[in-house]
Amino acid sequence: MDDTPKKGPQSGKEYRDPRSREQGHQQDLDGHSVQRNSRTTGDRGLTPWEAYGPDSSARGPSAKYDSVGGLESPSYERANWVPEPTVEIEEEESIDWSAVGVTALMALGVFLLALVPRLIFMYVVTDPNTLIPSWSNDTWHRWQIAYFSKEIGLANGLRLWDLKGMEYFWGALHPFLLAGLFGVFGSVDVMILRWLTLIAGALNIVFLFLIARRFWGLKVGIAVALLISLNPIVIFNDPSGMVEPIGFLFLLAGIYLYPRRAGWAGILWALAAMSRAEAWLLSAGLVAVAMFGKEKLNRKLSLGFGWLLPILVYMKYLLDRTGNAIYPIYWNFLANAAGEWEYREEFTDYQLAARPIFAVLFFICLAGAVWVFLKRPKGYLLYLLGFASSGFITGFIGLTFYLKSYEPWFWLTRFFVFPYMFLLLLAAVFLVGWLPDKIKLWRTLGAGTFCVFLLLVATQLTWPAVLADLNEEYTSITSIVGLQTQGEFIEERYEAGTVLIPEGVPQFTYAVGRYTSIPATNILGQMYGP
Repeated sequence: MDDTPKKGPQSGKEYRDPRSREQGHQQDLDGHSVQRNSRTTGDRGLTPWEAYGPDSSARGPSAKYDSVGGLESPSYERANWVPEPTVEIEEEESIDWSAVGVTALMALGVFLLALVPRLIFMYVVTDPNTLIPSWSNDTWHRWQIAYFSKEIGLANGLRLWDLKGMEYFWGALHPFLLAGLFGVFGSVDVMILRWLTLIAGALNIVFLFLIARRFWGLKVGIAVALLISLNPIVIFNDPSGMVEPIGFLFLLAGIYLYPRRAGWAGILWALAAMSRAEAWLLSAGLVAVAMFGKEKLNRKLSLGFGWLLPILVYMKYLLDRTGNAIYPIYWNFLANAAGEWEYREEFTDYQLAARPIFAVLFFICLAGAVWVFLKRPKGYLLYLLGFASSGFITGFIGLTFYLKSYEPWFWLTRFFVFPYMFLLLLAAVFLVGWLPDKIKLWRTLGAGTFCVFLLLVATQLTWPAVLADLNEEYTSITSIVGLQTQGEFIEERYEAGTVLIPEGVPQFTYAVGRYTSIPATNILGQMYGP
């Protein structure tokens, strides 16, 4: 077969006939070298190299592709790009450890890039002695569930324990994970919660970098890492001690592993479902959409069973403990979406004014998710997660009775952290990935890099709004030192008996559990006794 360079009729550039290397090797960005045979991809009549996508090393550096990775040549049918490996071909994988080492070093660099500003924020900009109010109460409540689960629940048949009856409301994984960390470190310090989410938040950025690098190239990956690592709102929320960074970590890690490690991807998505109620829906959606992909059947089955089997075990666990196999989803709908727990009787003016905004955003996200499902662009699972999670939160707040809980400062909190991250990823893909391929002058001038820099600077303008939450004149701030003083005061005067904890004050539970010798079995909540 002729392997000499040819001129592409449309591009005027040289490229090599992709079919001339059907028996060749391809090495992906993560160091896997793949031997592929010459069997075509079925009814489309494409060779593996034509269908494999824009990262294929078989097409020389001078080849020109359309927006979805097909060759611009009338000699061959255009191939829509689909995530690798999406063709029915045989593979013999080997690992290039040097490439793995390079990937690991880059991942470590991105992790440190993300970690440093979060540490500076938690220990310099703010004070680790305080928890900021926008996340404070829920963080303390999650600590309370983990504390009682460790001290009482795990010794009574692996059950969770709380003083407000909400031990299974958010999901079981986070309390079990925290209880284990409390045991490992020999401490129940609330900073364990904050360090856990801080590290999970940094790892989220690592996986976004790796996924972006795989599908859109190193420049896009670097832009994504910079924009998200230095975003004030993301930095503000990552050390919160809440569970969202952990849930998204499992989702993103699964997307990165699929399809090569499909079984593990399914397991990770199942763990995400055990972390947050909405992650149950998101992970189920990812599995369902992946079933319609062009990956091999055995990989789809591995993904499906990897997700389904842990979920069935989890449902049986919930059924035994609560009498409801979908307890977190059921009660999140009944309590929040249906408004059973709302304390306001009517909507406020600013809530009604926000509803159209949320509605528009919801339908934009819905349209984006439908487009991803129908077109399957490269990186489609990440796109789907971004549109689905953003649509879920905008629809849940704006189109249900949960709108009665809406406050304008919601836009700075954990609810919108991943939508902001996804928006920055879209900007990076557009500015550094898509436009340079479409506009030669844009690529020549390096306009994408300049625009990313401008966007990075623009996002820093949100710091004043973020730091306003640190102003004691604006809001009260829980002091851990103050709780220590309370605990020491109680310890001096406690003789024996049961300590009653006021309803809805998990901070007081922390003062007793962390700074006194009173056993957890001697603490009783006024609202609920498990």
